[in-house]
Amino acid sequence: KNKDNNIFFSSLILFSLNELKPKLAISSQAIIDTITEHAKGLFTKFENRKGRGTYNFWRTDTSFIFPYNNWIKYITHSWQLPDDMDDTVMSLMAQNADDSIAEKMHLLMQGFSGYPAEKVRCVPKNYKSIPGYSTWFGKNFPVFYDVCVASNVLTFVQHYQLQWTKADSASLQLLVKAIESRDYLKKVIAISPYYMHSSVILYHFARLMSAKEIPELEKYKKQLIKDAIQLFSTSDNLLEKVILCSAINKWGYYSPAIELPVSTDLLTLIEQNDLPFFVGNMTSPFTEPFKTILSVSLKKILLYNHYCPAYNDVLLLEYLALN
Repeated sequence: KNKDNNIFFSSLILFSLNELKPKLAISSQAIIDTITEHAKGLFTKFENRKGRGTYNFWRTDTSFIFPYNNWIKYITHSWQLPDDMDDTVMSLMAQNADDSIAEKMHLLMQGFSGYPAEKVRCVPKNYKSIPGYSTWFGKNFPVFYDVCVASNVLTFVQHYQLQWTKADSASLQLLVKAIESRDYLKKVIAISPYYMHSSVILYHFARLMSAKEIPELEKYKKQLIKDAIQLFSTSDNLLEKVILCSAINKWGYYSPAIELPVSTDLLTLIEQNDLPFFVGNMTSPFTEPFKTILSVSLKKILLYNHYCPAYNDVLLLEYLALN
């Protein structure tokens, strides 16, 4: 395992803690305030250097050789990944950015949507005609769709109560198609190359749906809960069970009970868990079905699993608070 220096997990931690804050004791709320204050200075290290307001997964204030640096040049003819939607929207929400900043960013995001089908990479053919947001802000970078990224973008839109655009509606259509077809179970890598686990996809759907009701998704709630319970019943991974239970709770239902270990250190089991919440996927530029085939057959070479013990702790805290 290689250590890296990214803003993604820090933004997830801050956003999640502040969402949980009202459910916690006053003393815990004070700790969250302290954590939030200490983390404020981190974000400038990952912000776009030209003042665009977008954020990069990796640091932008210094030269940094990230773990899969050598692969990037074959995709972009550059040594640098462009800024991305995920890190941008999560960073803004984590910092509780002003409404005016969110509106300005939302306007900028429209320029990275509405691509013709022939430019869209990695997703199944029946998704290519949906003019949603690309994962990346790079003008010369391939256009990728990921349902978890789309969920995060729409969570941002709902969080700031922004006026919906054609791109927002198209990204919602992307989610509806994935849910209606149950591709979150059948074509996981194809529709979510950067998250790659059904449980994590369901968690993203639930987080979006708990932000504010979306009628187009509400009608699938029972289906999603049923599938989450089924995944729970067949999983032997503690963190995955935690994620699935939190998803069910976010949908407003009681989740199955988890038998938390008593003879083993719980935090160690959670922090050292081998379920990656996010995956650096070097097969992304490939079309289907080659992307999925490569992801499965060459996963030790082409997939870079990202783990964050602190975020795993937050996911456990969320489960306990919601229950």
